[in-house]
Amino acid sequence: MIFVILLDVIVFISLFYVNAKKGFEETLPMAAFFLIIFPEESKVPLGLFDITTQRLVTLILIFLAIISRKRAGTHRRKLPLKIWILAIAFWWTLATVNSIAFTDSLKALLALFLDYLVIYFLFATYVTSVNTVRRILLGIAGGLILCSVFGCLEAYANWSVVTLFPTEVHRFGTSGALYLDDARGLRVQSTFGHPILFGSALAMGIPMTLYLIATARKRIQKIYLWIGLLFMFTCIFKTSSRGPWIALTLSLIPFLFFGLPRIRKYILIICLFAVTVLVVRPGVTETIWNDYMATVDDHSSQGESYQYRYELYHLVMEKLDQSPLRAIWGYGPQSFPFLHLSGSINGRGMEFVSCDSSIAALLVETGYIGISLIGFVFLYILLTAFRTFRRASRPNDQLCILFFANLSAFYFEMTNVAILGWGQQTILLWVIIAMTMIYPSLLRAERAASRNAIPLDLQNRDIDSTMRVLSPARISWELPDQI
Repeated sequence: MIFVILLDVIVFISLFYVNAKKGFEETLPMAAFFLIIFPEESKVPLGLFDITTQRLVTLILIFLAIISRKRAGTHRRKLPLKIWILAIAFWWTLATVNSIAFTDSLKALLALFLDYLVIYFLFATYVTSVNTVRRILLGIAGGLILCSVFGCLEAYANWSVVTLFPTEVHRFGTSGALYLDDARGLRVQSTFGHPILFGSALAMGIPMTLYLIATARKRIQKIYLWIGLLFMFTCIFKTSSRGPWIALTLSLIPFLFFGLPRIRKYILIICLFAVTVLVVRPGVTETIWNDYMATVDDHSSQGESYQYRYELYHLVMEKLDQSPLRAIWGYGPQSFPFLHLSGSINGRGMEFVSCDSSIAALLVETGYIGISLIGFVFLYILLTAFRTFRRASRPNDQLCILFFANLSAFYFEMTNVAILGWGQQTILLWVIIAMTMIYPSLLRAERAASRNAIPLDLQNRDIDSTMRVLSPARISWELPDQI
């Protein structure tokens, strides 16, 4: 507990120091870094609602935002998606009131407000420039690089950084213990709650790091990001998670078609390096091939895990059909463990104690209206990224590609893992959503500023040309002959 308090003090001092020196907007990149690196175990337990380090960061940002509004020059824009955010909050509140597990649903509702919607509000209203967006992305990438260093220590030194924090029992076992899979061996998870969650965050962070490398101006920053990228690729492989591997591939495809030439070159270099590793290290090739063969084998643990999701959707739909009212607003957020669903895979009975799909969880916990609401909003955000890409000129369109890739990767992972509603990866999602929604207005503001900021020499040149046009000689030359 002393270690957690010490870390919280460091976070507190760091954010207040940056705010005092550079202003509130400059605290957001550092806040993004802190929001990524700390595990769920970094908290001060208070019973119903624990103060995690992420929540402490959020509370500090709220306080700094309030006091910063009194200072001259502090800008806050209107909140994008305000009506839809309020609609989601209202529906989750309604689902919580009618929940079969009210306490757990209330915790999930409070987490929705403080952990995610407040973060979205702060990042969507106080960022005023594209440069700040890039610094926020650099903070996120820095956090994932640090987590990847911890992940490599986990893989090669059999030591988890989470052992430094108070031990607790959660849904996947005891915190700090190495994640050992009977079929896949050691799977790294760093400070995240599960290897799949860590891999999913890396599937979003790797394209982000490639973008930052392509746009970095300082050589030392490029070297730092390239080294970090090696750690990230090592860790996403060591998570032994098929979903993040596929999500990463999907994330890189848009850059191959629409990215800057240097980004396409980087991806081709990475592909060449990956092929070289597969040839030089046959064990890597064998691991990937064995995972594929196990996935298509219905009687293996990986194959049953794959079939588990299809059976899960069937059971969820069946459960909702039992009650028209539950089909409307569901059984309440985080109520899935209390449903005690049971089914069969390959003729073998099984209790479905975990919901390995955020889509299925949203469906059964918030009903058809709840999942339709979330689905519409998430699709609208994705279309916003695509529409901005079509309207933006190069190189401004590259951030749109990144946002589109990040959102697509997260949405894909929602179909096969409970990725939404807890953990650092959900905070990452809402930061990306905020950046996606404000990016068009930031581009318009920069274009307007560039038009208004005409250099003095150009102004003098325009004056000289105007005087030449109005000179007597030019006027007499242009007069009609009859006059």
